[in-house]
Amino acid sequence: MIGVISLMMFSFGLWFLLYGFGRAGTGDTAGVFSGLLAAFLLWTFAFVAVRLGRFEWAYYTHYPIRLNRKRRLVRVLRKDGSTLAAPWDDVFFTLDQDAGFWEVRGHVLEHDGETIKETFALGAFRTLNNSEGMPMLLAHWEFFRRYMEEGPAAVARYVTQALPVDGKKESFRVGYEVLASHFRAPGNAGTVLAVIGWPIIAVSSVGRWIAMRLSRIPKWPDEIEEVDRVEADDPYTIDARINPPELR
Repeated sequence: MIGVISLMMFSFGLWFLLYGFGRAGTGDTAGVFSGLLAAFLLWTFAFVAVRLGRFEWAYYTHYPIRLNRKRRLVRVLRKDGSTLAAPWDDVFFTLDQDAGFWEVRGHVLEHDGETIKETFALGAFRTLNNSEGMPMLLAHWEFFRRYMEEGPAAVARYVTQALPVDGKKESFRVGYEVLASHFRAPGNAGTVLAVIGWPIIAVSSVGRWIAMRLSRIPKWPDEIEEVDRVEADDPYTIDARINPPELR
């Protein structure tokens, strides 16, 4: 989304720059100044947007988190491609707010048990502007907690779909559905949101698709894949094959 905004600002800035140069030929000093000023401001905002959204473009399509229940480990792929491994029982989990959103965050602590060494967000985040936000966020945390404490049998039945991003880039359709899910609500409110949100979703989906094409597919190091290898006959292996055909 931020990437789309930056491209729009850059394009408008270019238009105003050409407009200013065009006015120079007519001797319109005010027009030249207005065009150059508008171009400067728009490109400044575009630069800020690029800086804020730099991890959306040409980095990774997603940043996976891996839970190894048998070894009691949490693995996180960092934005620079390196990996973090921390004992599940030593991670201090909290519910934190950031810019109007809430996240379940895992804090890796120093040996003193108080100083935060590194922090990661455990999967998804949900806004609290609706009655379903917090229950869904807590259910998200409870899913992972039960998996690690009780095993896959306790949670496998709750998985009805899986994102088709393992070893490949998401399709335009999948990206659209992900963004559209944020605008879905029951009843008449859902219909109104769908109508209002459609243009935003459409533009954002194009930007998301471009960002995915420019980004790399994340890959765990071979030594981690060997340690975390899933047995071929594991009865709890779940992937995108459980999805409808158009979302696989």
